[in-house]
Amino acid sequence: MADPQADKAATTADETVKAARVTVRILEQLATHDEMGVTELARETGMNKARAFRYLRTLVALGYAIQFEGSERYARGPKMQALARVIGQSAEEGVVDLARPVLQRLHETFDHTFNLSLVYGDSVTIVETLPGRGLVGIVVQVNQQLPLHSTAAGKLLLADRLERSGDLPCGELERFTPHTILDREALRRDIEDVVRKGWADAPEEVVLGINAVSVPIHDHRGELVAMLTAMDSIQFITREPSQTLVETLRDAAAEVSAALTV
Repeated sequence: MADPQADKAATTADETVKAARVTVRILEQLATHDEMGVTELARETGMNKARAFRYLRTLVALGYAIQFEGSERYARGPKMQALARVIGQSAEEGVVDLARPVLQRLHETFDHTFNLSLVYGDSVTIVETLPGRGLVGIVVQVNQQLPLHSTAAGKLLLADRLERSGDLPCGELERFTPHTILDREALRRDIEDVVRKGWADAPEEVVLGINAVSVPIHDHRGELVAMLTAMDSIQFITREPSQTLVETLRDAAAEVSAALTV
């Protein structure tokens, strides 16, 4: 015979799990939108408007949502804002933690040096590196800003800024090698090519004999937050990098970007 108490307990447990899933889904929607209406939230979470309203009223009471006065529009509440600030304090570490196993896998697949760089405002810094496994390895310094116009990772930031503002930052372009691009029109053409391709390289532009290929990592807002880079002698990463390397890097960056997406 069926146990009514057991059936009731199982039903209650199922309802609790469903309620938790719906609550998390609403929080995800509020976290990724400046504001949303009850109808939008109901549609995105697959429930009717009345039920969505009940969940929202509970979240408002708990401080995780706010309702705009005189409307049916809702936004992130003070408790969610506080939670975001706490998470934001370790956001950089989060990117590194997510990218580290991907970086390790790349390092096991190819003999090149692999770097992870993070975007800090209008600068780029290498924060993690795995040296190449060739007879002659490349060692890079971490926690130092990269020149933007002559490094593959730096060019990705310039490409992002060009797409957003239609212009490139002003300032003197420092020469590192005879191949460093110093002419601003030539640099613009090079960065426009980066925008078109979706990846960047910098053959012998900062160190003679060295080439690098970089791909971008974006967060849930589509913001450029980091770059994966392969570096090696130009003998091994030629002026026309292999499609296999480029595509493998792009797949790896897409994997990290997906992990950063709510």
